[in-house]
Amino acid sequence: MGRAAVAGALAVAAAFAVLPGPAARADAPPDRSLQRFTEQNPRWEKCGHKELDEAGARCATIEVPLDYRDPDGRTLTLGFSRIKAKDTAHRIGLLMHNSGGPGGISLDMPLMDEPAMGEKLAARFDLIGMDPRGVGRSSPLRCRTSGHWLRSAGYDGAGFRAHARTQRELVRSCQRVYGREVPYLRHFTTRNTARDMDVLRAVLGERKTSYFGISYGTYLGAAYARMFPSRVDRLLLDSAIDPRRWHVQAFRDPDVANEEMLGAWSAWTARRHAEYGLGRTAAKVRATVEGIARQAAREPFRVGPYTADGQKVPLALATLLSDDREFANAAKNVRLLYDAARGRDVEPTEDLRYAFGPPDEESDIQNSLQLALICGDGAAPRDLSWYRRNVEESRGRAPLFGPVFNATSPCAFWPNEPVERPVRAGNDVPGLIVQATGDPRTTYANGVGLHHAMPRSRLLTLDARVHGVYGLYGNACVDHHVNAYLATGRLPSTNPSCEKD
Repeated sequence: MGRAAVAGALAVAAAFAVLPGPAARADAPPDRSLQRFTEQNPRWEKCGHKELDEAGARCATIEVPLDYRDPDGRTLTLGFSRIKAKDTAHRIGLLMHNSGGPGGISLDMPLMDEPAMGEKLAARFDLIGMDPRGVGRSSPLRCRTSGHWLRSAGYDGAGFRAHARTQRELVRSCQRVYGREVPYLRHFTTRNTARDMDVLRAVLGERKTSYFGISYGTYLGAAYARMFPSRVDRLLLDSAIDPRRWHVQAFRDPDVANEEMLGAWSAWTARRHAEYGLGRTAAKVRATVEGIARQAAREPFRVGPYTADGQKVPLALATLLSDDREFANAAKNVRLLYDAARGRDVEPTEDLRYAFGPPDEESDIQNSLQLALICGDGAAPRDLSWYRRNVEESRGRAPLFGPVFNATSPCAFWPNEPVERPVRAGNDVPGLIVQATGDPRTTYANGVGLHHAMPRSRLLTLDARVHGVYGLYGNACVDHHVNAYLATGRLPSTNPSCEKD
């Protein structure tokens, strides 16, 4: 998952009725009304993306229905890349990708395959990077957001109310931009993205597709396998979401995992007090961090040209603490925040510019799609007292991050009810789930939950604190198991475990 979609994924039982949608029969007979979409002939061109073009990729667009219940109605553009298989004699087929978010650009995700797979294995796949509807080259949404919706609700009632006002304003921003077309946003959902994937599979002339998804991409992949089980070949799901917890509960899950990551980082940093000066014990480092957050809530301070306030500082800390190999970078940035909180002039790093600066166009598009998709996928409680209770109950187990992950969802203010129900159930498709024990975004329990929901799957466990493993973390044991599965289509006979290199 990219930093612009730091949350990963979210879920809770619907608090109000979901509008009935069409019954989602798995692998229903081909819909003749989609024939004009599935028989398109893409026009392949250079991607205009330096790394993709150097890798030999070509890009194209196709049209897909905005609303699959009305295929003769409005359409969207779907943008995608393809690196064709070089080893045609041993070609396996398509390998589609999703980088997570939701809202992550996936056009260039195939670039991570060859370093992880090795040249010989990567050459056996047509590597497909499809930007999901609403982002990148696929009819992007633009709500002109002021920043990401995931923020802290602070330390008191005033902080909670300010957070709720921020969420309401983010939703109103979408309403102002789209005006009477606000119902247009309700069709940017996981189910429709899965349908887009299947149209693309048909356009590319393949009976089946393999799939590699990270974070939210695991939910999308599991949904696709549920909806189109006979069209799945290899299924690789990394840093998983339990579909039964999508979407509000999955966003609540990481509070304790992030506190544990903070504890591990505090101990690491305390051993390096001479370098960072943040405390000689883990408890003192943690107190320093909590002091920064509390000061920001009382009196926001400047980080270069930006303002660090009580809503953004805890999220910035969570963003920095997503990988146990990046503890030094986190310590450097926390030291800058510590100095800024004490009134010193600091030059913000790229991480801090991202955390506290206004969103650029790409971030706004990703934020906009994430708002539309989570609120389009399923209903959320609208009673703000429900969120307030969750925030207060979370403080004991997660003092710093509980008010981030349990605070008011923007879906509490969303104007449209979902068109159809989210995919809550698992599937019978074989697949390989990769999960780190200390994942601070999609917790290990989510990986176990998805494994139970997919009884023919295997769960590959890495003992590490990281979100996003295969192709990102660089663990030889994980790469061995994943590559053996991708090469042969055969899952391990048991649920394997890997130690940190």
